[in-house]
Amino acid sequence: MSLIPFNFDPDAEGIDRYLQEDYDNSVAVNYEGRSNNSSNWCSCGYCVCMQSDIECLCCNELPNLEKIREQEENKTWRFICYKQYTSWVNSWIAMGKGNRVVLPSCVVRKIREEYPEQNGIYVGFKNSKKLPA
Repeated sequence: MSLIPFNFDPDAEGIDRYLQEDYDNSVAVNYEGRSNNSSNWCSCGYCVCMQSDIECLCCNELPNLEKIREQEENKTWRFICYKQYTSWVNSWIAMGKGNRVVLPSCVVRKIREEYPEQNGIYVGFKNSKKLPA
């Protein structure tokens, strides 16, 4: 019995088809002339002009973010922020179930200010039940 390399990798054609469906459902963005030191293409109010037209992209133009925004769930946004910050700062640590880290209180405060819970009650940090090796 021999091993077949890449036998369990996903079918590239299937992935391309899936990605193409996402692009087909998205609105085409006209980037032309965006890097002319005007940010009139921005709808979030925080964008700045970049060096090239294609880099002048507003978060409100991304279809995946639109799906999350439609939910209007601050809990989802907080989770994304916590997870991204943790991944960024702890990129050398194996993360996953049972591997939790405490976030700095200033980071937690800022995320909660941006995406507050209506009732003001937050879960907070929970220790892992997994014992260190």
